[in-house]
Amino acid sequence: MEHSLFLGTKSKRDGASLAFSYCGISQTEAGHSYGPSLTDSWVFHIVLSGTGEVHTSSETYRLGADDGFLIHPNDITRYQASRDTPWAYLWFAMKGDAIPEYLDAMGFSHNTVAFSVDRSTPFLRVLSSALYHTSDNIADQLELDALANHFLSTLSRHLNSVDQNGFPNQLSEIVKRAISVIHNEWHPGITAGWVSRRINVDRSYLSRLFHKETNITLKNYIDRMRLSHARDLLGMTDLSVAEIAAECGFNSEEALTRSFHETQSMTPTEFRRSRNGVVNNLGIGINFLRAAFNADAGLEDD
Repeated sequence: MEHSLFLGTKSKRDGASLAFSYCGISQTEAGHSYGPSLTDSWVFHIVLSGTGEVHTSSETYRLGADDGFLIHPNDITRYQASRDTPWAYLWFAMKGDAIPEYLDAMGFSHNTVAFSVDRSTPFLRVLSSALYHTSDNIADQLELDALANHFLSTLSRHLNSVDQNGFPNQLSEIVKRAISVIHNEWHPGITAGWVSRRINVDRSYLSRLFHKETNITLKNYIDRMRLSHARDLLGMTDLSVAEIAAECGFNSEEALTRSFHETQSMTPTEFRRSRNGVVNNLGIGINFLRAAFNADAGLEDD
């Protein structure tokens, strides 16, 4: 479980050169895992304290305070807090055709995941400034887009290094095939049994091997992909929760709600509301966060 303060917007802004998507800050509990998930945004994370791991299809990165990681659009990523020192992190997501060019100028490659910054306070100030703009009017949308630009300029000023070396994931060909099938042949009724039949491997053997190599069961991996699809539909459509549950392969609306609350610490309805405003189960007030990082003093860095 994680305790989060989350700000989102329903504005798609797909044609913009750079546009705000969502942002937030989380304190995780020991061992909390997020993903695998897919996103259509560039999602920057800055680790504030504690430690954790980021898992891509090919590498694992072990990160701590003042490290960061970037989730690229349409990449499959999973990340997990340490059981001894669970991390806290902030995230800032954006879309836009201009982003790859900006990242290239900072030294990011097309597959850069991990990086480090000299300190996290300037990023907290950008985040706290975003929390002033919670309405759905064009003025606040433009302010949030400007803060997306400011987040990137802050990153360019405080970036220490990029392309930190990860640890290669030693996945067998069988597990790689299973993951490929799940991603490329996704459908609402997909199950562990279907995947095992699709790649012609005994289900029990595949399940044991998958868990051993990825530290997550095959069933949970599929369930989390269902949640990823559900999040997308909650944020981008007006389908009812019951319709989304059926579309994503859940047995009922209650099953989706239960899984959503266990992993997101909020209900599907609360998540949908957060796409157009603030949801806060972090345990601190928004005004406290604003004051703590001096948001009303302007956007200047230290």
